[in-house]
Amino acid sequence: MNDHIHGQDASFDNAPRYVDERGGNTALVCYGLMIATLFTAFATGLIALIVSYIAREEDNHWTNSHYTFVIRTFWISILYAIILGFFTFVIGWIPLLGWAVVGLMGLYTTAWFIGRNVVGLLRALNGRPIDNPQSWFFG
Repeated sequence: MNDHIHGQDASFDNAPRYVDERGGNTALVCYGLMIATLFTAFATGLIALIVSYIAREEDNHWTNSHYTFVIRTFWISILYAIILGFFTFVIGWIPLLGWAVVGLMGLYTTAWFIGRNVVGLLRALNGRPIDNPQSWFFG
C-alpha cells in the first residue's frame, strides 16, 4: 500500500534490468527495413543503412556482425542494381536474348537480396551472429 501512495508500482522494483545487455531488436528492425525496400525503392534501405552505421560499435558483441551484414547487403545490392541497369541499357533492347539475360539477372539479384536478409533475420531472431559478415553471399 505504501508504494501506491508514492506513485510507484511494487512490481517495478522487481523488474529485470537490461542496462548492460544489448538485444538484437535494432538488427531485426534493420532487416525488416531492408526487406521493405523492395517496395520503397531503397528508401527504407537507406534508413536501415544509417541505423546500422550508428548502432555498430567497436566491441565483439554478436549484433555488430548483423550491422556489418546489413551495411554490406545495402552496398552490394546497389552495385548489383548499377550492373543490372548497365546491362539493361546495353542489351535490354534485344528481343528475347536481351530480355532473358536482364530478366535472369534481375531474378538473381532479387533472390539474393531476399535470401541474404532472411538468413540474417533468422540468425538475429535466434541471437546468433553472422559467421562471415564480409561474405558476398549468405554469411
